[in-house]
Amino acid sequence: MFSDEGGVRIEVLQRLAEQAMNDAEFRTAARDDLPGALERYGYELTAQEMALVVRFRRSLEDAGVDLDLVDGMGDARLAEVLDRLQRHARGVGSQ
Repeated sequence: MFSDEGGVRIEVLQRLAEQAMNDAEFRTAARDDLPGALERYGYELTAQEMALVVRFRRSLEDAGVDLDLVDGMGDARLAEVLDRLQRHARGVGSQ
């Protein structure tokens, strides 16, 4: 399910972030079993991408961001969250 090859694919992480923000069933599955949920929903992440996803989730938790509340965030706030994910992924990918 996870490959050591390849770097960070922004488009995959963006699709994953959008699904996490828009799909309550996916969020519940991922909260209970992230690797299993990724596999069931067809995501094949590189090891670097998985590490980034785990760090991003931890950052959201530390900041008190509950993705179950994104429906009330509005488009501007969601765009900001996606932008931060992209900027972080670019920084990780360039290392």
